[in-house]
Amino acid sequence: MSFIRSIILLLLAACVALPSAFPARVSPADAMKAAVLRCDEARAYATVTANTLALEDQLTDDCLYSHSNGLIQTKKEFISALGSGDVHYDVLRYLSVPTVRLYGGETAILNGRSHLEVRVKAGNTVKIDIMYTAVYVIVDAQWKLASYQSTAAPK
Repeated sequence: MSFIRSIILLLLAACVALPSAFPARVSPADAMKAAVLRCDEARAYATVTANTLALEDQLTDDCLYSHSNGLIQTKKEFISALGSGDVHYDVLRYLSVPTVRLYGGETAILNGRSHLEVRVKAGNTVKIDIMYTAVYVIVDAQWKLASYQSTAAPK
């Protein structure tokens, strides 16, 4: 009986302490920023797993993808390169939490730093830290990547 009583007291103490652990409210802007971050994480995961179906849905039809080496690809070219195995992202890891700025409720600009390890079909692996800008827009009530540009991060 004392074990059950201890569990109940522990649960009650947790419930009393719980409200102070969370902010009083989340603003709509903070909720939108969190949604954009989730979309960017989903895009990164789809890139590493070469999930071309997910990327097809996550990028706008006119998306341009500018890589740190200067290569610019359309949505179709980027997805095709991943799907064919011409390029494979072994690692795509955030080095810091990206910042998100909102404009007009339907556009978000995300700036971040990532570590990439990219293998090309020839067998070479490029390991690089990048800084990037990603532009997300609302299309059909969903955040989608419209533009991505990266550059090598200073050492």
